[in-house]
Amino acid sequence: KNLELQFDGVATHCAVYFNGSRVHHNFCGYTSFHIDVTPMARYGNDENTIAVRVDADAMEGWWYEGAGIYRHTWLVKRSPVHVVTDGVYANPVKSADGSWNIPAEVTLANTGTNAASAMVDIGVFDSTGRKIAGGRSPAGKIAPMDQSVAKVSIPVNSPQLWSVEHPNLYEVRTTVASNNEVVDAVTTKCGFRTIRFDTKQGFFLNDQPVKLQGTSNHQDHAGVGVAVPDSIQEFRIRKLKEMGSNAYRTAHNPPSRELLEICDRLGMLVMDETRHFNASPEYLKQLEWLVRRDRNHPSVILWSLFNEEGLQVNEEGMEITRVMNAVVKRLDITRPTTGAQ
Repeated sequence: KNLELQFDGVATHCAVYFNGSRVHHNFCGYTSFHIDVTPMARYGNDENTIAVRVDADAMEGWWYEGAGIYRHTWLVKRSPVHVVTDGVYANPVKSADGSWNIPAEVTLANTGTNAASAMVDIGVFDSTGRKIAGGRSPAGKIAPMDQSVAKVSIPVNSPQLWSVEHPNLYEVRTTVASNNEVVDAVTTKCGFRTIRFDTKQGFFLNDQPVKLQGTSNHQDHAGVGVAVPDSIQEFRIRKLKEMGSNAYRTAHNPPSRELLEICDRLGMLVMDETRHFNASPEYLKQLEWLVRRDRNHPSVILWSLFNEEGLQVNEEGMEITRVMNAVVKRLDITRPTTGAQ
């Protein structure tokens, strides 16, 4: 099997050790990371030891952020031929003629010792569990220790649209077969909606004008601190909607995956913000992770590249923005980028 450790959030700087070997560093308390530990795993009755050292001396923000593992942590077991983490891109697109299509892309990996044949089958299901569309890719070869991308274009007729008032969601079920045997399956939620910003008339959702009435929200919550339970996340979104809010800015960092799932389900528009205004390889890698993870969420309407940065007014800031924007657009051209002022 392929074995992967997944850490959704560790505050702040951390080093991960697996069976005595240092296998990963992470330099952001809000960025998830995953580690393939397959080559180092011990089997049978032998124990595997995971240790995480956390250094919270240098805070990322200007507030106390806590210390330690504060988001969900997973041990994921997969077939050697599998969909990589955040490897399904299934964001619906409306064509100029009014038809809908899901241009799905599935990134596959093969960590086995031999080349493998793999085929991807994708089904789209409505809220009742009824299959409304689907498609499959031709079989393709994946070399050992390599990756490939399977592309499947799926037309969908007259889907129910996702909106603030009616957040209709669909399931995209991806199945991977190798040598006529199902080896992996991933379920992804998506929503059919269009967004558009007009310089004179403002924001349009599904070609209808919507006045954004939102709040900027730090990650912590009164009474529980930074390690916010999923139920409290939902409580907050429901209360904001009761107050008349329809938009949520993740100030000043990537949110948890669970928060975006709640916003999808309840109908809250999101301005998804990265943590660092920086064009270095480390921080561009964090930005790429954010877009790959969150680009299927219908609630996300904006990518935010920075927060009140002094550099934003000079040439250096323009160049940093240009580089970061290019990273986003390489992964998602359906949403605009912005920066908080």
